[in-house]
Amino acid sequence: ANKRIKVANPVVEMDGDEMTRIIWAFIKEKLILPNVDVQLKYFDLGLPHRDKTDDQVTIDSALATQKY
Repeated sequence: ANKRIKVANPVVEMDGDEMTRIIWAFIKEKLILPNVDVQLKYFDLGLPHRDKTDDQVTIDSALATQKY
């Protein structure tokens, strides 16, 4: 039987820089994804990607947070 918790709506995932990125990946892979059936809307808010998108990714992630 599937014991994963079903989440009805997507969840916005905002990835950060350095250790926060590493810690979040560990938590997500070890604790969340094995136990929760959730659709993630991923946004890379690491500094290189924010620079590459002229901070548009920050705006897009905020709008997605409002939407979901």
